[in-house]
Amino acid sequence: MSNLNQTPEAQTLPKAKVLSFYYRRTGMGGLNDSVIISFRTKRPIRSALRTSRSGHHGSRLYRLLPAKYLIYAVERSNAGNLYCTISIVRVNNDGGINTVKDWEVCRQGEHLLMLEDLPGDIRELLVSNKDQLPLFDRVFLINQDPDEDQDSNTEGI
Repeated sequence: MSNLNQTPEAQTLPKAKVLSFYYRRTGMGGLNDSVIISFRTKRPIRSALRTSRSGHHGSRLYRLLPAKYLIYAVERSNAGNLYCTISIVRVNNDGGINTVKDWEVCRQGEHLLMLEDLPGDIRELLVSNKDQLPLFDRVFLINQDPDEDQDSNTEGI
């Protein structure tokens, strides 16, 4: 009988998939967080953050429709070791998830890939959303030395 109450459009809507990621922000510098960016909108997907009473531990929940997404997952231990993985995943119409490609950027503070080593479209998505990506400057070691730019501009003077 429940099928009689549904419209034909409701019956053909794709299934949304809920993904949950571990979340942690300690007072000693520890961090675990994941941000999902849509390839279609080129913006981060809204998430629901559920934390413990202290607010330091919990999970970040995403509700995803069938499409292709970029996942930026970063972790910093209390000792300061940095880990980062970037993944492309595809959510299928049946709610299944396939990992298309993974890049391990950092492991225990060792930088395995630089921003320039990633494909152009991935680099563009990350840079355009860097303000919403935790520890972005530490993961990609963005050079912020203004003296270097000034030296190159004054060579001809």
